[in-house]
Amino acid sequence: MEATLETPAPPRELARDVPLAPLTTIRVGGSADALCIARSFRDVVAALAWARDAGLPVAVIGRGSNLIVADAGFRGLVLRLAGRLTGISVRGTTLWTGGGASLPRAVQRAAAAGLAGLEFGASIPGTAGGAVAMNAGAYRSELRDVLEWAVVCAADGRRVVDADDLQMSYRHSAVTPGEVVAAVGFRLRPEDPAAIAARLAGFRDHRRTTQPQRVRTFGSVFTNPPGGSAGRLLEEAGCKGLAVGGARFSPVHANFIEAAAGSRAEDVLALMAEGRRRVREAGGPVLEAEVRYLDPHRGIVRPPLPEIA
Repeated sequence: MEATLETPAPPRELARDVPLAPLTTIRVGGSADALCIARSFRDVVAALAWARDAGLPVAVIGRGSNLIVADAGFRGLVLRLAGRLTGISVRGTTLWTGGGASLPRAVQRAAAAGLAGLEFGASIPGTAGGAVAMNAGAYRSELRDVLEWAVVCAADGRRVVDADDLQMSYRHSAVTPGEVVAAVGFRLRPEDPAAIAARLAGFRDHRRTTQPQRVRTFGSVFTNPPGGSAGRLLEEAGCKGLAVGGARFSPVHANFIEAAAGSRAEDVLALMAEGRRRVREAGGPVLEAEVRYLDPHRGIVRPPLPEIA
């Protein structure tokens, strides 16, 4: 009798037809065909193997702070990390976090332990794993500056890597759509907790005065071009307060988009396209999106914006 390969069983915690807008900070977009909650490395690997064998694209959604979900939703598996994969602990001068841990919460844990170097992460409202996957940064610092190691899971298992292995550059890493950063170790340095707390307070005050507060947004829309500021270019092109449908460029900071209740992803995309066009027409560079887009069939990709010469 000819042997057959056994199809991986569906993930243990699997839900069908799940609305995704409530899982993002801007709260737009449709539903996913399936959503899995993974609480261990084994759960992550099993979910990825099941999706691979089922021919389904996979998208990892942490706090949904850097993501536009398509109005048509997602015809694949959304993966969210929970349980031990959201934990945070201090081991010597290394901060260990699950990939699903809140990065701002990790910053606070490090500060309480008198460990410095990650304070800039308080301004990044995502998960540790997601931040590493895109080499997020703020205040001229990036995750690669403090990354010691990461556990990356794929359908065929997990591996431990460092920043060089991940080829981290500005808002980029070698993590592929079929991989998940499930745990992270940050290499920090001892410092007086009071000095760390003072820096964090300064960052908080800066955010309050320069970024929109208590509105639905997803953080920076475009990456800063070399030697420039996307927010300044958008403001000079007359984009502050510019609206399309229920979405508008913030009147506080032009590189943030605010979404009113009832907004659609197509409003956000149209507004981004108009902002890029105006900046280019004013003689500026072609702005590149920092925010990511959950395409119905391809997973998380760059937003589908019109080409600009």
